[in-house]
Amino acid sequence: MESLIKGLHHITLVTKNFQVNSWFYTNILGLKRVKLSVNQDDIFHRHVFYSNPNSTVGSTITFFEWPFLEEGYHGLGSPHHLSYFVESLEAIPKWKSWLKYNKVPVSEILYRNDRASLYLRDPDGVIIEISTRIEGEVDAAYISELNKLEFDVRNISSDMKLVAFDHASPITANEEVVARFFEKILGLTKGYSILNPDQENTRIVAIGNEERNDFLRYIYAENAAEGYVGIGSIHHIAMAVDDEEDQRQIMRKLSNIGIRNSGIIDRLWFKSLYFRDPNGNLLEIATRGPGYTVDEKLEELGSKLVLPPWLEKYRNEIELRLAEQDRENPSNIPPHYKSLRLPPESL
Repeated sequence: MESLIKGLHHITLVTKNFQVNSWFYTNILGLKRVKLSVNQDDIFHRHVFYSNPNSTVGSTITFFEWPFLEEGYHGLGSPHHLSYFVESLEAIPKWKSWLKYNKVPVSEILYRNDRASLYLRDPDGVIIEISTRIEGEVDAAYISELNKLEFDVRNISSDMKLVAFDHASPITANEEVVARFFEKILGLTKGYSILNPDQENTRIVAIGNEERNDFLRYIYAENAAEGYVGIGSIHHIAMAVDDEEDQRQIMRKLSNIGIRNSGIIDRLWFKSLYFRDPNGNLLEIATRGPGYTVDEKLEELGSKLVLPPWLEKYRNEIELRLAEQDRENPSNIPPHYKSLRLPPESL
């Protein structure tokens, strides 16, 4: 079938501490907090959203605050990393300088697969790639010169803004099965399959649509182990559809061939449909609208705790429980960062 999927919608992860998380994603990565709420399936824990406010669909990273969960690790069912893109190559060495100035572990600038990228880790250990696409060949000497550049960056300039997600990278142990799954269920195609430059006997398997052939970049390893979703993990990856009718078509397809799914759930800001890929990665199909301004003015987004109408009756208890959690889970700003493992896309 022709794909109804328009690309990525949002990516949801797990954090240990909301205050540290909010400080990092707004002050260090320059995103805007666009929603502060609770996990609607676990209402005494926060759910916080950050985005490029000019284009929230495809740029929103969200976090469940679960302070007492164990740390997660990559593997089947627990994706490896996510990537944001910037619009110019010149922004990449600026990001490197900015991150080093803020004592955030960051890799050298790497060039492969038509991208210049650098990698960092957030306070929970999440691997984040910042990349830009390059047309034509770039030689190693030029990348070496880029790595020597140092900028006195004290603020995130307009050309450094994280525009949207470039891709998310789950892990698979069967390249052909995962490609057929997306083709038969979601109408997505395998854009390419290339050797992973960071690890022998592994591959990068691109899945996408007609417009973007690689907004999912699976890391394939035949012997990939099971992962665990915990603090510092990607919890699920959401893809966008235009409306609920498109969502229903996908739900019927899933149900007709026996793939368990959540059914359509109203999240107020969008409708959601959840299911798992053949390797246990949790996926979501989310509608574009109605959007984050359905319950807040644009200029007030993310400034206070908002609840969907069906949870308002629990507000007092929710606020008391969150305050109690905060007392037991003190924040440490600036945080201590874990070292960055290299090469960055090895398992």
